[in-house]
Amino acid sequence: MTPSVTAKRGQRFSSPERRWEGRAIRAVSRLRSPAVFLPALLAAGLVSAGWTKLETPVMAPGSDPGKAQAAPQASAAGPAPAPAPTSAPAPASAPSTCELHALAGKWVGSCGRILDETPALTLAPAAAITSGVWQRGAKPEAVWAGTMTVEEAPNAQIELEVYAGGSGVLRTVFGWFAVSGLTRSDQALRFELDASREVAPSELDREILVRAAAILSSESAWNRADNRKCPPAATSWSLYCAMERATIEVTGAFHHRRPAMELVRQIVDERSTGRPYHHRLMDYNNDPTMRLADVRSIIADALSRLGH
Repeated sequence: MTPSVTAKRGQRFSSPERRWEGRAIRAVSRLRSPAVFLPALLAAGLVSAGWTKLETPVMAPGSDPGKAQAAPQASAAGPAPAPAPTSAPAPASAPSTCELHALAGKWVGSCGRILDETPALTLAPAAAITSGVWQRGAKPEAVWAGTMTVEEAPNAQIELEVYAGGSGVLRTVFGWFAVSGLTRSDQALRFELDASREVAPSELDREILVRAAAILSSESAWNRADNRKCPPAATSWSLYCAMERATIEVTGAFHHRRPAMELVRQIVDERSTGRPYHHRLMDYNNDPTMRLADVRSIIADALSRLGH
C-alpha cells in the first residue's frame, strides 16, 4: 500500500517517502503477466493484419466499469469482422507463505516472490507497535519489528502485529498487508501474507479523516506551500501535514502508508490524471489551480467512500 504489489513505479522510495507506489506497481506488474500481455500482443497483430479498422474508436475494456463502450461500425465492404479474442480475467494472487527461522535472537527468512522481488525479512520481538494504533479496542497478542530488504531499500522498516487466531497486519513502506495463519515454534515463525491488496481503512482511519477536515477548516489554516515537513508548532497545514497531524492525534503516532493516507492518495491519483505530480499529496496541495475547497473535497470524498 513508494512497492506495493509490484513492478517499480518511478522508484519513489524516499527516506521515508521514496518508494514504489502500491497500486500503480500492481498495475505495471499485471502488464508483465502473460494473461494480459499475450492477448494485447495478439490484438496488435490482428490490427496490423487488417482484421479491424484502425479508425474504430478505442473501446474501454469490458472489466472497466463506468466507461461507455463504442458500438462496432459496419464496413462498407461487407459484414463487420469477427471480434478479436479476449482473455479471461487473471486470477487473484494467492497469499504468499512466509517462513522465518530463529537466528541469534531474531527471526530471519522470506515470503518468496512478492513485490516483484524476493525480500529478506528480519524480525525481533517488540514491546508495542510504534507507528500508531490500528483499531480501537483491539490489542495485539504479539508484536515484532525489523526490516525488509529489497533492491532500493536494504533496511526498510516493518512492524508485524498479530491478534487472536493468528491474523494481523504487516506494516511496510509499501503499504499495510494482511497476515493470517501465524504459527510459531522454537525454530520457525510462519504466516501467510496477502501482498495483492492493502488493508482496508478502519474506524480510526475514518476518525483521522474527520480530524484532518477540522484542521483544514479555514483559509488561514491552509499552507499551500507544502514541503512535507510538519512541525508540531505549525499554525497552518497542507493536505499532507493535516493528515499527519490528525493521524498522530487519533492513533498516537504516524505511518506514511496508513490506510487513511493511501485512500487520500488514491483519490488524488484519480483527480490528477495527466498531471506530472511527483509527490501526490504535496503537489496536489501546491498546484496553483487548486483551492482550499478542492483540498477539502479530497477528504470529503474519502469519508464518503467509507460510508460516512
